[in-house]
Amino acid sequence: MTAQELGPHCSCITCGDQGIPMRVDEVDAGTGLAGCRGTAAAGEPAALVDIELVAPVEAGDVVLVHAGVALALLERAAVA
Repeated sequence: MTAQELGPHCSCITCGDQGIPMRVDEVDAGTGLAGCRGTAAAGEPAALVDIELVAPVEAGDVVLVHAGVALALLERAAVA
């Protein structure tokens, strides 16, 4: 499924919660966790997200997060 098919938010069929697009700030490859921040509004709190399902990811990538787990890679970081 592509990011366009998912849309900006995707609802969980089990609990009804929404997947939230989050930008990866930093990755800890040793733990499989990443510090992420929401993309919708400035000042959203940071969250620690399990990225093992979508690894490898890099700082700047955008992932779809539900219940603290990245379920899909939505956007790769721009290459400088």
